[in-house]
This record gives sequence, C-alpha cells and structure tokens, in this order.
Amino acid sequence: MKTVPLVVTGLGNVGRAFFSLLREKADDLERRYGLGLEILAVARAEGCFYSGGPLEVRQISKSGEPWTSGNPAWREGMRVTDVIGERGPGGCLVECTLSNLETGEPGMSYITAAFHGGWHAAAASKGALVVGLPALKALAAESGVLLKFSGATAAALPTLDVGLFSLAGARIEGIQGILNGTSNYILTRMGEGLDYGEALKEAQDKGIAEPNPAHDVEGWDTAGKILLITNACLDTEYVLKDVQVRGIAGLAVDFVRTARREGRSVKLLATAAPGRKGGRWSLDVRPSLIDATDPLAHVDGTEKGITFLTDSMGSVTVTGGRSNPRGAAAALLKDIINIYRPPF
Repeated sequence: MKTVPLVVTGLGNVGRAFFSLLREKADDLERRYGLGLEILAVARAEGCFYSGGPLEVRQISKSGEPWTSGNPAWREGMRVTDVIGERGPGGCLVECTLSNLETGEPGMSYITAAFHGGWHAAAASKGALVVGLPALKALAAESGVLLKFSGATAAALPTLDVGLFSLAGARIEGIQGILNGTSNYILTRMGEGLDYGEALKEAQDKGIAEPNPAHDVEGWDTAGKILLITNACLDTEYVLKDVQVRGIAGLAVDFVRTARREGRSVKLLATAAPGRKGGRWSLDVRPSLIDATDPLAHVDGTEKGITFLTDSMGSVTVTGGRSNPRGAAAALLKDIINIYRPPF
C-alpha cells in the first residue's frame, strides 16, 4: 500500500466533508487502489494543526468549531511550507479555502508552496485557478507535479473528466452548462409559483443558499466555472473580465411562469461559443430560455448539467452529481486517486 500524506487548507464545510469521506472510504481506498491517505496537517491563516502523524477531526475541532487554544496539535505561526519541508516531496495539498475571484488568495500561495515543495494539488476552491491557472499549470509542469481541480468546476458533476478525456480526439465546438445549484433551485421554485424573494428565502432556510447569496445569484460562481472549463478543455487563457455576466437577482417571476406555460424553462446558462473564423471565444452567463427538447431544460432543483457540442461525437450531455460539500469532497477524493493510481 502506498501511504500519501495530505495537507488540507481550510476547515469549512468541504474540508469537514473530506475528513468524513476519508474515514468512510479508507478500506475501499486500500483494497481498490492500494492507497492510504493520511491527513498530516490542516492549515489556517494563523497556523497549522500538526502532530507529526495522521490527524483526526477530534484533534482539530470542538462542537464544530476550530480548537486552537490549549490544543497540543495546534502550531501557531506554522506554515504549509514548514509542513512540506519537514515531510519532503510526494504528498498532496487539498485546497478547500474560500474562493476569492479577484486575488486568488489564500489558495494561490498554498498551491504555489506545494508545487515548490514537490507536492501535487487537488483544489475544490476556484479562486487561485480563475486568477492564475496558466501560471499554476506551468509551475506544476516545471516542478514535475500534477494539478487537479474537477471539484472547482461543479462539485461532483464530471465536467473536466468528460471534456478532457471522454471527448479525446473530438473538437469541442461549444459548451453550455447549468453550473450553480443554488440559482437553479431558485429558478425551479419560481417556475412552480414562488417569486424571487420567496424562493431565495426557502433556499436559505434549507441550507441551499448562503446567508449572503450574491456570489451565486449574481452569476459569478457560474462565471468562474465556465471560465475554468473553457480554459482547461480548450487550452485557452481567458480571464474573468472576458465573461459577460448577468445573474438572476430580482428576476421577474412572470417571465419564468410564462416560459413554463409555453413548455420552456428559464435557466442560468453558462455558454462558451467560438468566434467566427477561429477568433476569440465568447463566454457568457445569463438567464436563458431553453426549449423542452434540450436535455438541460429538465435539470431542476439543485442539480447541474453540461453539454459539449463536438464535431465528431455530436452533442454530449452529463447531468447530476451532488451539489453539496460531500459532492465537492468526493470530487477531491477522485482527483487524488487519479493522481496516484497507475495509468490504465
């Protein structure tokens, strides 16, 4: 069995779900993949939880909150570079911090430190990737390590797996996707009779929407995802300002209800379309009318979906995948498995 040390950055919902999933899947990981994944440290802005051996959740939190004061595993001022330097190359950084789409921090610094130390990285946070994916890919190649980020592009929905591997040999001629579960839930409930405010409150009451839902309902989460999918699958270097963004905040309920009566759906649709004669691609996020014949029209609630238009494989649509922290954690685990298992 190959034992792989992990450093988890961030201790929010996704980080906790990742801890839980590792415990649940430990036997499967050893039996199916010959892997033993051990969380060596959990990094926060002020320091790291680190004991020199595998960490358990009980060592880093009490009553769901980080436990630093009086904790023998807490190292004030310890940095990711310190942990990696002490352990040496060969591990994997698990990046779960909050996404900052303007600066890319703190994820950018964490991933860069991992690469310099000879560690791979699997990211669920999209901030660093949106800001600096080309530079990070170049540094990973220079350092002889891998960068995986399927969890940053739609949690458990396998967008990059399809675009990069399942469509190998085909030319992608367009991408359309419903990439944000919160916005899709709100639009689904508006189609069923609620107005925007009612649908948003219901989503917040159910824990689907954040107390401050701006990132989701204004379209920026979706914009970051279509940007990453496009850049990864087409090997382009577009930036966030290249994406035209209009969210669903304040959308008139009559517009959604009328579409439903006409047999159509309103979705917050992300699109990537090629320019004429091989020019720049157009990236766009906006509420869009979708005909019932389109598979994406039937993606409701918190579900997500993506369609790739290709020259030789036709139209390929994938829908589903958990839109919650467990789904994002599962995508992280998948990426780590694919980093270490032999090619097949």
